[in-house]
Amino acid sequence: MKGYSFVSKLSKLCLTAVLASCLLHAEEKQPNAESIADLFYQVNGDKKDPHKKINHTKGFCATGELIPIPNITKTYDIPLLQESNIPTEVRFSLGGGNPKASDKTKGRGLALKVAGKNDSWEIVVLNSEINFAKNLEEFAKFFAIRIPKNGKLDVENIAKVTKETPSFANYEKYLESVPLTPSVANTAYYSVHTFFFHDSKSKKMIPARFKFVPIAGERGVSQEEAKAMGDDFLESDFKNQVAKKPVEYKMILVLANPKDSVNDTTVLWSGKHKEVQIATLKVNKYTGTDCNGDVFMPAILPKGIEAPKDPLFETRNEVYSITFGRRQ
Repeated sequence: MKGYSFVSKLSKLCLTAVLASCLLHAEEKQPNAESIADLFYQVNGDKKDPHKKINHTKGFCATGELIPIPNITKTYDIPLLQESNIPTEVRFSLGGGNPKASDKTKGRGLALKVAGKNDSWEIVVLNSEINFAKNLEEFAKFFAIRIPKNGKLDVENIAKVTKETPSFANYEKYLESVPLTPSVANTAYYSVHTFFFHDSKSKKMIPARFKFVPIAGERGVSQEEAKAMGDDFLESDFKNQVAKKPVEYKMILVLANPKDSVNDTTVLWSGKHKEVQIATLKVNKYTGTDCNGDVFMPAILPKGIEAPKDPLFETRNEVYSITFGRRQ
């Protein structure tokens, strides 16, 4: 019996060791900023150009100003917004790693560096209201299935995994409703994440998403119109637009309702929401393409605004830092 007891204990110890080893390896395989950066390079990288930018590669630059609504700090205690006509660096871009991508690509981005006298704010927004993944595991899976095998995408597997993963399927369906716009002046951009804004009266942090709504109006084109547009119309159109007058957007907070999800970027908020315009973005000068080499960090927030609490935001910023470092 003593021998049996010893063997039993030994078996338990061995089993515990095996489980611990499994858990250790499972933790090692959990996606993190470094592994997600690696995935970006596997999907969009170029072995001949290891310093290549691997997302939002095609873009152009501009300058403008963020003009806060008068007395907006009486509503939101954000000292940066006490200033007027705050100098702003602007980049318009397309999603993906192809520097020669067609402008008919639906995925677009707008990035800003708002440089106040005593504070700053860096903003990265997209022309979609939601994300394709709710956590790091889904984010990694989304790109993993897009890694080319023998130089080709496994289209059947992408379709299969998309159908099986609710977040992916929901995003794909949502994209069908996103219009192909003929100009950045007709494109709306969204924060996707929920940020927290310091309410001047209650002193509480109020959850809200924000958006940039084009003053010229959001407008899509038909398939027939798109065929006649070519693949490189956004930059030339912008040059023509700002030669006549600035391209302008209303910056609007969309305040969360009590039952809205504030930590899931794949969820569209439904129903009516209170909206508050806090500023106008006026973009007035084309400046070339040099800013494409810069990094815009959404984690750089002014006093009075707190970062999102969802599982992706912090890692997103870490990935930006990692990939920027690899480009040097």
